[in-house]
Amino acid sequence: MTMFEEKIYDSLPEVFYKDKTSGIVKKNKFDPNRIYTTLRNETGLSEKDAEKVTLDVFRFITSSNLKILTAPLIRELVSYTLSKFGYEIARLKNTRIGFPYKDLEEKIEESHNLDELKEYIYNGVIYEFNEVKKLIDGSSDSK
Repeated sequence: MTMFEEKIYDSLPEVFYKDKTSGIVKKNKFDPNRIYTTLRNETGLSEKDAEKVTLDVFRFITSSNLKILTAPLIRELVSYTLSKFGYEIARLKNTRIGFPYKDLEEKIEESHNLDELKEYIYNGVIYEFNEVKKLIDGSSDSK
């Protein structure tokens, strides 16, 4: 589904994102249709609800004059919007799992053993994933 005309894309900001295949940070035009597609594929929202969230995030991004737009920021905005509209399970399915920048920076600085650091990161991510999964699995709400 394409919700936006081609001429609108020319005015959209560029997004920094990490390519899933190469792991390299790249830059591309912001494409709000990717929000819609991700919501449909990953959260189970209906077409109508995914469109509502996408349009809200799109309006915020285009009106906020952001200088740096990153894929993680877009995910945060989507999560906020999902919460705003009461789609808590969809928000959990959309959540980014990992460490806050400052926490990880401090852990890296204090760590003297790479294997210990890798284990800390792995265990932290797996623990957080399992906790989020429990919340999703324990909910009777499909949104």
